Amino acid sequence: MPSTSDVNTLLANLPNSVPAIFQQAQLSLANHRKNVVALHRLHAAVATIREETDRGTRLVGEKAFNDAFLACLNRVLDIKRGVSNADRCIKFVAAYSTFTQTQFRQTMSDQMDEGADSEEEDEDADTPATRFVTILIRHLLRGFGAKNKNVRLRCCQTIALLINGLESLDDDLYETLKNALLIRMRDKEAPVRVHAIIAMAKLQGDEEQEDEEEEPDYEDEERQDVTSLIIRAMRHDPSAEVRRAALFNLVPTPNTFPYVLERLRDTDTVNRRCVYLGSLSNAVLGQPTCKVDPTTEDWAHIVKVGLGDRESSVVRATKKLIASWTDAVMGSGDGCENLLDRFNLTDAPEAAKMTLKAAFEARPALLDTVNFNEEFWQELTPSKALIARVFAEHCKTLGTEGERRMEETMPLVTALAFRTQAAWGTLLEQLEVKQDLLEREASEEEQMEIASIIDAHQSIVESLLHVSMHLDYGDEIGRRKMFNLVRDMVSNASLPEALIEPCLDVLRKLSAGQKDFVRIIVELVQEIEDVVPPAMIHDSEDEDEAEIAGHLNGDEPKAHQPSPSPEQVAEQALIDAHRLSIMAGMLERIVGGVQEMTAMQGLVSQLITPSVQSKYETVRDRAYKCLGLCCLMDANLALSTFGMFLHEIGNQVGKTRQTLLQVLFDQLTTHGITFLCQPIIRESGGTQEAADAIHSQIVNYLLSLLEDDDKQIQAFVAEGMAKLMLSGIVTDDDALRSLILVYMAPETSNNQQLRQCLSYFLPIYCYSSATNQRRLQRVLVPVLDVLTDVYFERENGQEMVSPLQIGLQLLDWCDPAKGVYANKTDVTIHIDVAIEIVQALFLKEEKEDRKVFCQLLSRLIMPDQDAITNGKTDDSLIAYALFILIGTLQKVRPLEDAMSKNNLAKFQLACKRLYPTLWSKLQGMDIQNAPELDGVRAFVQECGFDPTKKLDKGDDGTIISELDVRKGNSASAAALARRTISATSQSRRTKVKSESDEEVPTIEQSIMEEDEEEEDYEEADATAETIHALAFENEDLETL
Repeated sequence: MPSTSDVNTLLANLPNSVPAIFQQAQLSLANHRKNVVALHRLHAAVATIREETDRGTRLVGEKAFNDAFLACLNRVLDIKRGVSNADRCIKFVAAYSTFTQTQFRQTMSDQMDEGADSEEEDEDADTPATRFVTILIRHLLRGFGAKNKNVRLRCCQTIALLINGLESLDDDLYETLKNALLIRMRDKEAPVRVHAIIAMAKLQGDEEQEDEEEEPDYEDEERQDVTSLIIRAMRHDPSAEVRRAALFNLVPTPNTFPYVLERLRDTDTVNRRCVYLGSLSNAVLGQPTCKVDPTTEDWAHIVKVGLGDRESSVVRATKKLIASWTDAVMGSGDGCENLLDRFNLTDAPEAAKMTLKAAFEARPALLDTVNFNEEFWQELTPSKALIARVFAEHCKTLGTEGERRMEETMPLVTALAFRTQAAWGTLLEQLEVKQDLLEREASEEEQMEIASIIDAHQSIVESLLHVSMHLDYGDEIGRRKMFNLVRDMVSNASLPEALIEPCLDVLRKLSAGQKDFVRIIVELVQEIEDVVPPAMIHDSEDEDEAEIAGHLNGDEPKAHQPSPSPEQVAEQALIDAHRLSIMAGMLERIVGGVQEMTAMQGLVSQLITPSVQSKYETVRDRAYKCLGLCCLMDANLALSTFGMFLHEIGNQVGKTRQTLLQVLFDQLTTHGITFLCQPIIRESGGTQEAADAIHSQIVNYLLSLLEDDDKQIQAFVAEGMAKLMLSGIVTDDDALRSLILVYMAPETSNNQQLRQCLSYFLPIYCYSSATNQRRLQRVLVPVLDVLTDVYFERENGQEMVSPLQIGLQLLDWCDPAKGVYANKTDVTIHIDVAIEIVQALFLKEEKEDRKVFCQLLSRLIMPDQDAITNGKTDDSLIAYALFILIGTLQKVRPLEDAMSKNNLAKFQLACKRLYPTLWSKLQGMDIQNAPELDGVRAFVQECGFDPTKKLDKGDDGTIISELDVRKGNSASAAALARRTISATSQSRRTKVKSESDEEVPTIEQSIMEEDEEEEDYEEADATAETIHALAFENEDLETL
C-alpha cells in the first residue's frame, strides 16, 4: 500500500496518464505492446489503493482507473466507420484486456501456495482484471441500444475483439451478451450486423457439440444456439457483407457444410469467390479437426458451378482451388488418376473432364507425368480413358507444340481402332448379360451391378471415340479400319444413346463430304432390322372398315395376317426411337435443303412422318424434333407443317409439348411469322392489314402460353419470345408488356429458369436500341399500374418486390445514358415518362399509388435544355406540356400526404431550373388557343373539367379552372384511365376451346374490368379461328 501522498499523486495524475497512452496507441500498431505494458503498470499500481469502510472495502483505485479508461473509450465510440485511428484504439482496448487478465492471474498465482485447493481457488478467484473486463463489457452493452449507428458499430466491434481474450465469463453476463448480440444481428445497419455476427461466432463452444447422428433444424425459430443464428444470417440476410461474415465465421461440420455449398449460388460475386478460396480450400477442409468429408456429388457440384459461373473472378478462384488439388497429387506417379478420384466418372463425367482440363491449364507440368505406354492401353479404366481424351483435346489447343506432343505420345490410328474395337466388343458382351438378367428376372443387386459395369465400359468407348477425333488420318489403312468400325457400331441397334453423337462425329470427319455423310447414315438407318415387319402393322379400325365394305360388296373375306404382340410393338418402338435419334444427330450436323438430298426425302416420308402419329411419347418427341430440324433447312416444308405444329401444342403434354414449342420458335426465328402464315393471309385478302392482324393473333396466342401451369412451358415460351424480340421479328408493345408482367409477378417467383432468362433478356433488349427503350417507355406506366395493384392484392406468403423498386428498375432500363447502341440517343424518353406519370396522378385515387408515382419523379434523368431545343426536332412542346400538367395537378387534384407534395414540388422546381428559357416562353404563350397544346387541353378536360369554361393561365403558367366533380363525369375519367393506363388488363388467353368454354384466370385478368370481358372473348375467338385454319390447312400428314 503506497503512502498517502503517493496515493493522492497517483489518483491526481490518472486522468492525464491514461489519455496520454491512448494518444500514442491511436498513432500506430507498432507501439501497442509498449503502451499495454505501461497501462498495466498503472492499473496494477492503482489497484492497491483501497479504502476500508463500515460496509466493507472500497476499490478506490480501480474505480478511478475504470472511469479514466472508459472516458477515453467513449471518445472513440461515436467515430464513424473507416477511421483508422479509432480502429487502432479499439484494437488497443482488446489487446490490453487480454494482457491484463494474464498478468493479474499470474501475479495472484505467484502469491498463492501450491496445492489442489489453491489451484481451485486460483481458477475461481476474482482479480482486478476480471472486474475490469466485466465493467467494460457491461459498459459496451449499454451502447448496443444507442440511436447513433456509429456507437452501435463500435460497441459491437469492441465486443468482437474482446471475446478472443476472455478467460471466463459469468453465466448471467454470458446470456445477457448473447441476447444483446442477437438483437444487433437484426440491426438495420449492415456493418453493425457484421460485427455482431463475428462476436456471436466466437461464442460457439460446448453448446454446439451435438449428436452428429441427429441433424439439427437450423430453420427453427425457437432455437437460439449460435450456429443456427449464424446460418440463418448467412442464408437470409440481404447484405452481401453480412452473409460473407457469417460464411467466414461458420465452423465447418457435416451438418453445416450443405449450407456452405448454398453460397456457391450467392448473388454476390465476392461471396461466391470466397467460398472457393476460403471455405473449400485445403487450409480449411484439410485441418485435422475438420470432420467434413465431401462426397463425389459434392465435388462435382462444386466444379460445375464454379467453372460455369458468369464472372471470370469466380472461375479463376475455382481454377485456383483445382490447382491446389493438383499440387497435392503432383508428386505421385498416378497424379491425374488421383485427381479424378474425387469424382464418380459414370455419373458426373463432365465435372471430371472440366477438372482435368483446368488442371492441365493451371499446371502444364502435369502433362509430362502422363505416360501412354503399352501398359496404359492394356488396362484401360474409365479414368485412364478420360485422361487420354482430355489430353488430346488440350493438346489441340496448344498449336504446333501440342501436335508434336500428340505425335510422340498417342498411338497410331490403326492401333487405336483395334483398342476401340476391343472395348466395343466387351460392351456388347455386357449388354447381352444384362438382357439375360432381365429375361430371368434377376435380383435388383445383380442388375445394379451389371448396370455399373456397362456404364464403365460405355465411358471407355466414348472417350476413345473422342480421342479418335483428334488423330491424323493420313494412314489410309487406319482410316478404313476406324470407318468400318464406327459404321458397324451405328448400324447396331444395341448402340447406347450416349455413343450416337461421338460415332456421328467420327463418321462426319471420315466422310468424303456432306452428301456422302447423309448417304451413309441413311443406309445405316435402313439396315437396322425391324422386330415387326411393316406389313404386320395395321390399324384395327381400318381393318374393320375394310371387312365391312367387303361384305357389302360381296367380296370374299381375306385371311387375317397375324397381329404383333404388345411386346413386339414396344420393342419396335424402341428401334424407331433409336433410328430417330440417329436421324436427329445427322440433321444437327448438316446444312442445306432437304430437297437437295435425295437420300433424305425417303426417310422423311417413311420414318419421320409415320412416327409423328405413334402412340409412344418418346417416338413422337423424337419425330417432332427431326421434322423440326428438316423444316429449318427447307422453307417449303416449314410452310406446310407450321399449322400442324401450332395445333399440336394444344394437344400434346409433357416433354413432347416442350419439344413442339422449341421447334415452333426455331421456325419463327428462322423463317418469320409473315412467311409461315402466308396461306391464311392470302385467304384473308393478302393485304397488309390482314398480315398485321394474323401477326398479332399469333403473338397473342404465344403470349397466352406464358400462363400455362407447367413451369417448363412458361420458361420455354419466355425464352422463345425473347429470341423473337431480340431478332426484331416481334415488335409489339404487348409482348414486352407481358414479359415484364410475368417477370415481376409473384406467381413466377419459384420459376427460376424463367426469371433467369428474362433477367438477362430485358436489360440487353432495352439497352441495345433507342427504339426498344421508347417501346418500354410506352408500356412503363401501364405495367407499373398493374403490378402495383397486384402487389397490394397478393396473397399471404407470395414474394414480390415493392412497386417503388419495380418502377426504379423500369426507369433504369429506359435510361438513354445506359444505351450501347451506335445511333443517336433518344434524350426525351424520361420526359415522356414524366408526362405519363403526371397524367396517371390525375386518374389515381389511392394514396399509396400516388405516393409511388411521386417518388419516381425524383429519380428521372432529365436532359438539359440544349438537348431539347437544338436537336434535329424541336421538343420544347414536351416541356410545355409537362409544366402545364404539373401546375394543373397541383391546383385541381392536389396530393394528400406531405411526402408526395414535396416530391412533386421539388420536381417542378428542378424542371424550372433546368429549362429556364422554355419556362419564360410559356409565360407569354396563349395557352387557351395554342394549337400545339390541343392534346394537353383535351386530356385535362377529359379528366373532369367543364369544357365550356375558359381555361386561364395562372401566375405560374398553369391552367386554372374549376374541377367539375359531378358524378356523371366519372365514366369519362374511367374510360380515359382504361385507354391511357391501358390494355394490360386484356386477356392473352387465346387457346382453342375444344373441350370447355371456361377461361383459366390469368395474372392480368385478376385486375381486369368487367366491361372488357366481351372484347376479350371476341379477340380470343378470332385468334382461335386463325389457329384452326393454319392447323387444318394440310390435314394429310402423308403429303409432307
